[in-house]
Amino acid sequence: MLKKIGLIGLGTVGESVLRSLKKHAAIICQRTSIKLEVKKICDTNRAKNKLAKDLSLAFTTNPNDLINDPEIDIIVELIGGIEPAKSIIMECLKNGKSVVTANKALLADSGKQIFNLAKKNNKSVGFEASVCGAIPIIKTISEGLVSCDVKKIYGILNGTTNYVLDKMLKENIDFNTALKEAQDKGLAEKNPFLDIEGMDAHHKLCILSYLCYGVWPLSKNVYTEGIAKIGLIDILYAEELNYRIKLLAIAKKEKDCLELRVHPTLIPIDHPLAQVSLAYNAVYLDTDPAGELLFYGEGAGGVPTSSSVISDIVGIVSGNCGFIRGESKIKIKNIKDTVGRYYIRCMAQDRPGVLAEVSKILASLNISVASVTQKEKKDSKFVPIIMITHKAVEDNIRKAISRIDKLNMVQIPSQVIRIEDL
Repeated sequence: MLKKIGLIGLGTVGESVLRSLKKHAAIICQRTSIKLEVKKICDTNRAKNKLAKDLSLAFTTNPNDLINDPEIDIIVELIGGIEPAKSIIMECLKNGKSVVTANKALLADSGKQIFNLAKKNNKSVGFEASVCGAIPIIKTISEGLVSCDVKKIYGILNGTTNYVLDKMLKENIDFNTALKEAQDKGLAEKNPFLDIEGMDAHHKLCILSYLCYGVWPLSKNVYTEGIAKIGLIDILYAEELNYRIKLLAIAKKEKDCLELRVHPTLIPIDHPLAQVSLAYNAVYLDTDPAGELLFYGEGAGGVPTSSSVISDIVGIVSGNCGFIRGESKIKIKNIKDTVGRYYIRCMAQDRPGVLAEVSKILASLNISVASVTQKEKKDSKFVPIIMITHKAVEDNIRKAISRIDKLNMVQIPSQVIRIEDL
C-alpha cells in the first residue's frame, strides 16, 4: 500500500522525520506492508531547498502546493505556533487530508475546533508527538488504557525545566547559571519563557485533559506557575526534608470536578518521578483498573520526536489513529479551593517573638504546622524559617503569606511550594 506524504516545516523535528523515513522505510514496509513516500516538502526559508535537493525531494515555500495536491494523502505540520499552522491544518482537513502534528500550543488553543472539523470530514489528526516526544503516551492512553478511568496524572512534561532543577541540585548552582548551561547545550531556547514559566507543560496538560477526561480547558482555568523563583536554598532544604522539587503538571479527577495545575512541587525523594534527571520526561498515571503506571523517556529533540510522528503516519494509514473523544461538561476546580500540604520559607529577623507572630497568623487561618526549622545563618540579619504544613486550603495559605510578608521582621517575598505525597 503506497501513501504519499507532504511535510510542512523543516526545523529540527521536520528534518529528522525526513531522514528517519528514508532510513527506516524498508523496516516500516516489512512490518506493515505500508510504503510511505514523501512527495513534497515546504518551508518559508528558501535555504531549505538544499535539504530537498540532498534528499531528492520536491520543494516549495507555499503550503497550498501541498494542501491542493490531490496525490498527497497526509500532511505533516511541524511549523509550530498558532498561525499559520491552524489555517493550514483546517484547510487540509477540509480538502480531505488527514494531519499529523506536534503542535501542542495550537492543540491547547484550538484543539476542540480542529477535532470537530476532523470528525465532520471523517479524517484523522495524529498528535502523539505533541506530548513527551518519543514517549507513546497518547497511544497508550487512547488504546492501551481505553477501558481505564485515569484518576490522577503527575507529569514531568518539560525537559528544560527538569534539566535546570536537576543541575541546580547536582552542581550546587543558582537558577540563572543552570539556565545558561541549558541554553549553551541547546536544551533551552534563547527566549526560554514558555519552558521556564510552565507554559509548555501547560499546553501538554491541556491535551492530556482532553485525552483522559474529554475536557478542552480554557487557558485561564489551568493554574500555571514556573520555576524562575525557585532558589538553590529551597532545593537544598527540600533534600534535607527528603523531598525533591520538580515542575509537575497535575490532573486529579474528583466526582464532580477536575483539578488542572502546573507548578513546582515537592515530591518524596524515593518516588520514581524524583529520580527523573536531566532533560528527560516522565508521566505517572493512577488508573482503575490498571493501577499505577510510569512512562519515561526522551521528551524532546528531533530524532526521538520523529518516531512519534512516523508512528502517527503509519497509524492513520492502517486505520488505527482516529481517536476523537466525546467531550465532558466536568467543572475545573479553582486553585484557591484545592487542599494540600505546603512548604513555606520565611526569611525573618533573628530575634525573639518572630516565630510566634508567624505561627499566630497561620493558626488564625486554620493552618496547622507539621514541622518547623529555624536555620542559623551567620553574618545575616535574616534567617530562614522552614515550615511544612498539614493539609490546608490554598486560599488560606495565600492569605497567610500576604499577612506574614507585611510583618516588619520578615524579608519579602516568602516562598511557598506545594507538596504532593505520591
